[in-house]
Amino acid sequence: MVDLQTFEELCFAMPGVEKVLHWDHPAFRTKRRIFTTLWPETTSANFNFTPEEQAAFCQEDPKSFYPVEGGWGRQGWTTVNLKKVKKKMLENAISSAWYNAAPPKLQEQYRLEKGL
Repeated sequence: MVDLQTFEELCFAMPGVEKVLHWDHPAFRTKRRIFTTLWPETTSANFNFTPEEQAAFCQEDPKSFYPVEGGWGRQGWTTVNLKKVKKKMLENAISSAWYNAAPPKLQEQYRLEKGL
């Protein structure tokens, strides 16, 4: 299980992240777009993945990751149950979703810093 404070700390560990409200829920974004929205009342978060990333996360850990219902889910939006997910898997999810939302220059800076 990952608690809400740890979730926020992991999001803020990524460069250029700010916390905003989205439909009255905390969301984390880059200058470009939101990459995750936190749902504290259900201890879950929704991530903006590509459909391919969504399939990979859902296949790797189907007890923690599942597509959002409807059209948003078909676009890659994926729910993670923070009560079940392992911290390392969550770190990978945050990194993937952040990368999709980060501006190209920030992506490049991140790759250089991480040696990717």
